[in-house]
Amino acid sequence: MDCLWNSGGKAWKYEYKYRRGGKTLCALYAREGCSGFMVILGKAEREKFELDRQNYSPLIQEKYDTSTTYHDGKWIMFPVDDVSLFDEFIDLLMIKRHPNRK
Repeated sequence: MDCLWNSGGKAWKYEYKYRRGGKTLCALYAREGCSGFMVILGKAEREKFELDRQNYSPLIQEKYDTSTTYHDGKWIMFPVDDVSLFDEFIDLLMIKRHPNRK
């Protein structure tokens, strides 16, 4: 897994991307007093989410529904206010990549 630090652009001070095989798995963002988690779901990944969406919290579903879809996928940004959504973040990452076999 490649991990890349970048400036966070206009909205964020820092960006930390996790990439594998030339594709971004997710990115973490930070600025003073705030942090965010972004995942980009491509077409096939959106189909998987939509088949299983009832198993996600209303907040995850709302963020999914209101996020913009670009040519390369749906970019979903979540605030990281507390740890209550972390298990669902892992579920979203599992849509993108299966864990390495041991």
